[in-house]
This record gives sequence, structure tokens and C-alpha cells, in this order.
Amino acid sequence: MRVYITLLALVLAVASLGVSQEAPPVWVLTIDTEIGRGTVSYLRKGLAEATAAEAQAVVIQLSTPGGYLDSAVAGRDAILDADLPTIAYVDREAYSAGALLAIACEHIYFAPAGVMGAATPVYFEKGMMREAPEKVISATRKLFRATAETRGRPPEVAEAMVDRDVEIEDLVERGKLLTLTAQEAVEWGYSDGEVASLDQLLQLEELAAGEVVHFAPRWVDTVVEILTRSWVAALLITVGVLGLIAEMIIPGFGVPGILGLASLGAFLWSHTLVGLAGWESIIFLLGGLVAIFLEVFVFTAVDFGVAGLVGLVAIGLGFYTSMVGPFTQPGETLRAVLVVSGALVVALIGVILLLVKLPRSRLRLGGVILSSSITGRAFDRRQAEGPVSPWVGRRGVAATDLHPVGAGEFADERVDVICEEGFLPQGTTIVVIKDEGYRKVVRKEKEVQE
Repeated sequence: MRVYITLLALVLAVASLGVSQEAPPVWVLTIDTEIGRGTVSYLRKGLAEATAAEAQAVVIQLSTPGGYLDSAVAGRDAILDADLPTIAYVDREAYSAGALLAIACEHIYFAPAGVMGAATPVYFEKGMMREAPEKVISATRKLFRATAETRGRPPEVAEAMVDRDVEIEDLVERGKLLTLTAQEAVEWGYSDGEVASLDQLLQLEELAAGEVVHFAPRWVDTVVEILTRSWVAALLITVGVLGLIAEMIIPGFGVPGILGLASLGAFLWSHTLVGLAGWESIIFLLGGLVAIFLEVFVFTAVDFGVAGLVGLVAIGLGFYTSMVGPFTQPGETLRAVLVVSGALVVALIGVILLLVKLPRSRLRLGGVILSSSITGRAFDRRQAEGPVSPWVGRRGVAATDLHPVGAGEFADERVDVICEEGFLPQGTTIVVIKDEGYRKVVRKEKEVQE
């Protein structure tokens, strides 16, 4: 009798343990607007958090007219790379880019009267919508085909959504783009069923026992959408390049460097989140900055030369590759070229104005500390009494352009110098105001005479 009682107690304990254990949650991501770069950030973060929460599955609820192809490709890659089951719920419509996201999911369900397809790439030219060139259509068609094959769906159906030349008997004739209805999607293997609501979908997939977590769009996604706009990217590039080059020219570290790093950081962060900027972009940018640094501090015996030009080209390539992808629309590609070129030109003009105006205004953007590191005046007023260098007060001629580092000649002796003004042309009469040992701080002679 005791044996039976013990066994009964064990059975009840195990049963109670199973009942008390909660089912894993189900995450729901909603895309009900145009698919853009903020959508990519939203998808990636939602999938990552769902994975971290050990969710049973992720349902992507779609009601979208489409969007940008490069954003759709990045979103598609995020879905295919997900470590948990993905389910698309076509809540009325999933056109164009939305169709690609749906096909990338493991399961697809349709709401009554739902439709999916019409995915040929288009772009706007002179206020009119035109189909993309054959090269882009061909690449997009193969992208849809590969995605369908990955999920075990008939690939020619996906191709017919993109290319008018694809004909499928009893489904779509040549010259027409394919858009599937809910019933056609079931018949052709692009739907696991028609459901009236999200709750019904969860019941069919046996997911209703878990908590449903609706992942809402975040402010970060809005920020990413804004930062990746062309005019904002141009502003970030301009401020970033101008700030860092100004920081190279003016010794010390101050406001220009902080603004430059913050702007470049915001640019790379936002474009990395949407899948555009990669390691090649960062390598181009770093290589370009190193070349500019060498031009300013090492190759100062000649005018702006090969190292500087190579640096500018590398920086331009870094920004350009961060703004376009293989499926970026032609108009967006041209806009990226104009944005990068214009921003670099504006930054260089700003540097030139800084070099010209800085000596007259005596404005040191880095503040007191930066001004002291250039002129040495704050130090000179507080320095302890001691022997004065024989170089102080010595007059010579700028052997190269000083911007601000260069070379000076003093009685046939050539030494490295740094000018207080920020820039002096070759041949200017200069005077040493401070001896730093390995180089001398100089300024224009007439300012001493005054």
C-alpha cells in the first residue's frame, strides 16, 4: 500500500511541475508602414531580443505597400539568419519588399482577402515611376528565387512576382506581374492557411499557451531612419571630416575633435545597423585619415600631394560604401556620390577658411588648453626662471608652407617648426618664440615688431 501511495505522490508532483512551468513566449513584430532603414534596425533588434528571451517563435505581421529594396534585402538576411522559427502573417497586403520578407519566413499565413507580390523594382525619375534596368530586375528575380528555394517553395512563383517575362500556366501570363491572393497562395505553396486573426494563427501553430510579446518600434529606429537620410549623412560627413582635420592642424584636443568623432560615430553606427557599412568602409575611412595625417605632419616639404589626395579618395570611398549596397536604387547611388563629394568639398573649404581666419581672430576652438599648447603664452607667464634658449628671438624664413607644421631656415640651418598662426606661406619671414627642442614655435616677424 505504501508503495502505491509513494508512486501516486511522485506522479502528482511531476504533473504539478509540468503544469506550473510556463510555456516560452511568442514575439510579434509589426511592419505596417513603408519598409525603410529604420525597419531593418527594428527587425534585427526584435529578432535578437526574441532569441535572448528563448521565444518559441517570432510572428512578423505585415501590412505594407513595400519599400526600399536594399532595406528589404537586409531584413531578409536577418530573418534567414534567425535562430528561432519565423512566421509571416500577411494582414491584408505584403507588396514588393514586404513579399520578400514574407517569403523569407518559414511559414506564411494570410488574413482573409490578403494579397502578396507585385515586387518588380522601380525608381523615380523626373517625377515619374519607372521600372529598374534589366540588370537590377535580373538580380532581384534571382534573389526572390533563392529565398523561395531556401524555404522549399516553388521558385518560379517568386520570380513571377518580380519579372513580367516569367509565365506560369494557370497562374500568370507573360507581360503581367504576379500578385497572389490568399487562396492562390495556398494552392501554390505560399501559404500555410487563411486565418481571421493573430490569435487563430497562434492556435493553429500550437503557440497559444505562451505569452504574446508585441515588440513595439523604438525611438532608436526613428533615429536610425533620420541619420541615414541623405542630407543628414552629408551634415555628419562634413562636420566629421572638418572636425578631425582641424584637430590635426591645431595641436591639442578640443571641441573640433569631439564633434568630429561624434559625427563619424553617429554616421557609422546608423549605417552599420541597417547593414550598409561594413569592415571595408571602416578600413577606407581609417586609411584615409592616416594618409591625411601623414600629409599634414610628415610630407610638409611639398604642397598638398599624393598622400593627401589618396587620403581624400579613401575617405570618400569609405563614406560611399557605407551608403550604398548592391540593391540600392540608381537615384540613391547618384545621390550618395553627390552627398559624399559635396560634403568633402565643404569640409575642405571649411579647413581653408579656418587656416586663413584663425591667425586674425586668435580664436582657438579647443579653449585655453589648446591655445596654450599652440602659443606657449600661458606657460611662458608661469614658467620658472631659468636659462633662455638661444633660439628664442632668432629670425629666419619659412622654407615650406607651414600648415601649421613645416620647415624653416635660420642662417642656412634647416629645422622643423610649427607656426602659431596655423598657416604661413613659404618665404614668410618668421621669428622663434619658443624652443621645444625637437621643433620651434614661430610666428610672423611683423607681429613681433608691432
